[in-house]
Formats: sequence, structure tokens, C-alpha cells
Amino acid sequence: MLRNDDSKKEIQRRIIIVFSAMLFLMGLLIYELYYLQVDCHNKYAMLSEKNRVRLSPSLPKRGRIFTADGKLIASNKYKYKLTIESCAENIFLKNIELLETCIDLSEEEKNDLLEMRKKVPRYSPITIRDGLSWDEYAKLSLIFYKLNHVSIDNVYVREYSLPFELSHVVGYTSKSENSLQILNGKTGIEASMNAELIGELGNVKTEINAAGRKMRIIDSVDPISGKDVTLTINSEIQKYVFDLISAEKAGSCVVLDLTDGSVVAMVSVPGFDTNLISSKINRTQWNEMIKDPLTPLMNRAITGTYPPGSVFKLVVAFAALSEGVITPKDTVFCSGGVTLDDATFHCWNRYGHGRVNVCDAIRMSCDCFFFETSKKLGIDKIAEYAEKFGLGKQTGIELPNESSGLLPCKKWKLLKYGRSWKPYETLITSIGQGALLVTLMQTATMFGKLYTNNYDFAPTIIKSPKNEGLSGKETNPIDNKHASVIKDALHQVCNFWSGTAVRSCKADYEISGKTGSSQVRKIKSNEAGVSQKNFQWHLRDHAFFLGVAPQKNKNPRYVVAVLIEHGGGGSSVAAPIARKIFDKLILTEENGNR
Repeated sequence: MLRNDDSKKEIQRRIIIVFSAMLFLMGLLIYELYYLQVDCHNKYAMLSEKNRVRLSPSLPKRGRIFTADGKLIASNKYKYKLTIESCAENIFLKNIELLETCIDLSEEEKNDLLEMRKKVPRYSPITIRDGLSWDEYAKLSLIFYKLNHVSIDNVYVREYSLPFELSHVVGYTSKSENSLQILNGKTGIEASMNAELIGELGNVKTEINAAGRKMRIIDSVDPISGKDVTLTINSEIQKYVFDLISAEKAGSCVVLDLTDGSVVAMVSVPGFDTNLISSKINRTQWNEMIKDPLTPLMNRAITGTYPPGSVFKLVVAFAALSEGVITPKDTVFCSGGVTLDDATFHCWNRYGHGRVNVCDAIRMSCDCFFFETSKKLGIDKIAEYAEKFGLGKQTGIELPNESSGLLPCKKWKLLKYGRSWKPYETLITSIGQGALLVTLMQTATMFGKLYTNNYDFAPTIIKSPKNEGLSGKETNPIDNKHASVIKDALHQVCNFWSGTAVRSCKADYEISGKTGSSQVRKIKSNEAGVSQKNFQWHLRDHAFFLGVAPQKNKNPRYVVAVLIEHGGGGSSVAAPIARKIFDKLILTEENGNR
């Protein structure tokens, strides 16, 4: 009996141990389930959602660009993009075999596709052709029912209606390097206004199965298209100016409207094909373009810097009048040269101009007058007034890569070279040579400030109220007494018999302006008086002309600035081009008023 009782107790003890263990394990299981279902709910729900749902970006339409006269110059064009999913190898190879019957695929391309299939996640899209032709699309449509995991999507590309004429103004776009492949502006307005043009991404929420295949679209958010941008450019004037400047090897032109500072035309030659760069350019074509010695990608109007030559003389004259160094009646005798420190600095007219005042000196572009005047004025005063007229700093035009130019002075030379300024350097600077460098846009703005009597005059290329009425407000007025003397002289340049531009710029509506020839090298003594045509192209002077018109009513509307690289003479090369542009502007204005 005792043994039976002991056995019963042992069995009961074991039952209790097993039951306790079961209760413990049950409690542990319940706790683990609670932990997973409640405490970790958010974490695993998110992971599950990620595995079940794929969020894909939806690209917006890029904003369009228009000219002031309503011409659409940058738009979006659909093109067809062929992609294949990274599916099973036998299906993948079968698809490639079928695709070869419709599109040309080289062995290298096929190998690249096979390698890409191994690298990307299962069922991820791989681009086969980013831009199918219409013939390729038509052929694929006929066999599309035989293809698996292959799709043809509509994508946007940028299309330009004046690809060469507006290449430097509008610029071009390229796809971002990340997986989004969104269009981003690289140069011109496309770059500077990229934030407005780019729009906002949308998205498509797609349900996928365990193998990664798309099952259905759950939700989508439409992208927001970019804002349109309207330029101040007149497309008709732009094309006309481009055709004129394109007759030269290299050059640029800026046309400003004095009423509000708007850019009517901006041309840089040589240009480039923005449609080619935005869509189909290959590495060989790109390398040829960037290695071209004429640098077609550079906007010469705002990035190229040049010695301004005699155009700079009006700044020196205004500074001298303002500082009381000279009066309008003071004269200097020009004998053909000025001696300083045992060196002779020659006037362009080696025979001299005789006795001249400031008006005569500007009209005939007498160097000796400005040599003598600059001695009294000093380089720092010259630099001070040049800065007031917008030289040595950016104009603020809404375009990227604008140069500041270079405005030399005593402090600049000391910091740059650790040497003191020499008196002869003042003489050279006074006629727009030496270290002085400007952009064509700066010189056009300089004329704008002078003829609106407003130091705050500034150019704009975006059609907006930014500069509206600026010329009339005179928020930072120029001394009209001294400005009038300069304006009278500039009028004589184009209308008096001894003016340097009278042969090319005398017109019924009257033009005022200034010619300039900037040297690119030191002229040897035996080259004095030799025609620029006798030199090699790269050794010739740059040809400048800046003018305003119509001046007959003393209320000019337009500034035209022309630069022809290595053109030779401002009066013989740049001025005739400007005259043709003024004729076109005045004719267009008259037709518009009828």
C-alpha cells in the first residue's frame, strides 16, 4: 500500500511540474504574441506595407518658356521609352530575341542588358531604348502581345523652337543622375529659373505580390506642372540680330529697352543646337563642342570679358567733369602722342587732332585728351565712377555665370601683385586698355544708366514688373548737367562730319553712340597705321559699338551694343551692324504703332 501511495505522489508531482511548465510556456507564448501584435505593431505593419506596396514617382511637365511676342520657344514633347523588367532568364532572353526583330540591338547592348538584369532587384525596370522612333514604335505595337514584362512609357523631352538663335539665353536641360531622371536646367534660363520650371513630383502607389510583380494601382497623386516663364526677348528681333552676327566668326550683341531695362535681344556667336544637347548628343559630339577653340558654349554677352577700348572714354570724361578736373570748354593739344617717364603713348591718329575739348575728344576718339585728363584725375577716381556706371560688378541679369569683369585700381594691384600702381597704367586704362575688362552687358547697362539719368538702371530678361518705370523714377539720379555734355558728344559721333561713326550711323531718326577698338596685344612700332585686315584673325582688335536711338526727339528708346571679336575696327565693322539693328527696331516699332 505504501508503495502505491508513493507512486501516486510521484505521478502527481510530475503532473504538477509538467502542467507548470506548460503554463509557463503558454504565458511566454501569450506575452510574445502580445509583444509582436501590440508593442511591435507599428514596426511590422510598416514593413509589411513596404513589402506589399511600392511607391513610384510621377514626373511633372516642365514649365514652358515664351518670348515677349508670344512665341513658344521651350516646350515638352512626348517620346517613347522602352523598358523590360528583370524577370526569369528564359523569359528575358525570349523578349530580347523578339525585340531584335523591331529595333537594332548590338551585341554590346544585349550583353549590357543581361548584366543589368543580374544587378537590379527582381521585376525592376531596365531601360532598353530611351527614345523610340515612330517606325520602331509601330513595329513593336504589332508584336507587343507576344512580349512579357515589357512596357512602352510616354516620357517628356525638351524641345526648342529657336535652338541656335536662343541657345545662350534659354540654355538646355539634362536628366538628373539619380533614379528619378527628372529634367534639370543646366545653362541659361533653364538653369536660373529651374525652381519655377521644374514643378512638383507626383506618385503612384502600387500593390505588389511576394515575387515583386505589380498587381494593381492602389492610389496616385498627380504631379504639379512647372510654371511658365515669359522672357522680354522679341523673337523676330532676336533672329534678325543672330543672322547679322552669325556672318562674323565670333561676336555678340545686346539690345536693351530704356523704358524698363528689358532685354529685347541677346546674341552670342557661335551658338549651339540646344535640341541636340538635350536629347541626342553623343560623347564624340560633346567633346568636339567643348574643345572648339571658339567656345560655342560660352555666352559672350555676359561671360566673355574684353578691354572696352574707347567706349570707356565716356566714363573718364564724366568723372573729370564731375570732379571739376576739366570744364566743357577746357582744351588739350593733341600732337599725336604723350610722353611720360621717357615713353611715348601714341594717339590712334599719329598726326594728332590739334586742340580739342571734351566733346571733340569723344567725337574723334582722341587718345591724347584722355591721357592728359587721366593724369589729373587719377586711377582711383576713374575706378570710382566706373563702378557707379556698373563696371567691375555683375549687372544682376537673371542668367547664370555672369562675369564681374575687372576694374583695376591701386589697391587691386597691390593685393594682386604686391606692387604699386604706375602712372603709365592710368593712361592706358583711360582709353579702355590694360587690365580693364568688361562684359558687353555691362557696357550696354552703362549706356542705360547714362541715358536714363539713373545709376540704378539695370537689365532684366524676365517679363515682370521688376524694372517697370525705373528710368523715369531716377531713384539714384545722375548729374544731368555733366551727362548732357557726354550725350551731346555721343550724338556728334554719329552725326557730325568728323565723328568716328558718321559714315555708318547717320540716320533720319538719329543715332548717338561710341565706337571702340580694343587691342589684344601690344602694337609694334612698324605696325602703326597698318590695316587690321593685314593681320591674322586672332591678332586683330576687337570691334565695339554702343549706341542709342531714336535720338531725334532726345528721348531714345533702345540701346544696342555690338562686339565683334577680332573684327578690327569699331567704326568699320561693329557700327554698320548696329545701324542695321536700329533700322529694324525703328521699323518694327513704327509698324507696331500703326
